[in-house]
Amino acid sequence: MERAASLGYPAIGLLDRDGVYGAPRLHMAAKRAGLKGIIGAELTVATAAADGRLFTLPVLVESRQGYRNLCRLVTRMKMRAPKGEGALTIGDLDGQVGGLVALIGRTALDAPRFGVGGLVDRLVGVFGRSSVYMELQRHLLREEEADNHALLDLASAFHVPAIAGNGVRFAEPADRPLYDVLTCIRHKTTLERAGRRLSWNAERYLKPPEAMARLFADQRRAVAETRELAD
Repeated sequence: MERAASLGYPAIGLLDRDGVYGAPRLHMAAKRAGLKGIIGAELTVATAAADGRLFTLPVLVESRQGYRNLCRLVTRMKMRAPKGEGALTIGDLDGQVGGLVALIGRTALDAPRFGVGGLVDRLVGVFGRSSVYMELQRHLLREEEADNHALLDLASAFHVPAIAGNGVRFAEPADRPLYDVLTCIRHKTTLERAGRRLSWNAERYLKPPEAMARLFADQRRAVAETRELAD
C-alpha cells in the first residue's frame, strides 16, 4: 500500500487465496495511505464436483452483498474439506455471486478442459456479462502474447471488456528472492528443487502507472477499463 501510494495509485486490490485473511490489514493500510482498498479472493474451482482438475478464479468485491457472498462461498469450501484443501464448483457459484466481479485470464484458453470459450460462456452465465472481465498480463514470457490475442478474441466474441493487470506478487523487483523463499515454504521444498513453482522473472512487481501504460500502449482501452473497474 505504501508503494502504491508513492506511485500515485488511487486504489489497490488484495486477493487472498481462498479467503479474506488480509482484509483488515488492507483496510487499515489503505486508510493510512489515503487509498481505496479493494477486497477479493482467488477462489479454487473444480471443473466438476468429482473432477480432480482445478483452476483459480479471481473475484473482486464491489458491494456488501458481494462480501457476504464471498465469505459464504469460502465457508462452504472450508467446511467440507480438510484444512488447506477444498474447492468450489461452478455449480456452487450459481446464484451466489451477486456483488462479485470475475476476472478471467489464461485459464480460459485451456481448450481440452473447457472447450474453446467454454469457461467464459459458463462464467458469463453465472456472473452476468456486466460482472465478467478478461484480464491481460504481460510478464515477458514466450507464449503470453499469443495468449493475450486469443483472450482479446474471446472478449470480443462474448462482449466483455478486457483489462490490463500484472498479477502482482511483490512490491519491488528486489523482493523477488523473498517471494521465492516464501513459495518454497508453502510447497515444503527448497530453492534447488522448486523448479517451475518459482517465478519466471521479477516482472510481477507493482509497476508505476506510466510503466503499465507503456507496457499496454497498444491496448489503451484495456488500461482505461482497469481504471473504470477500480472506480
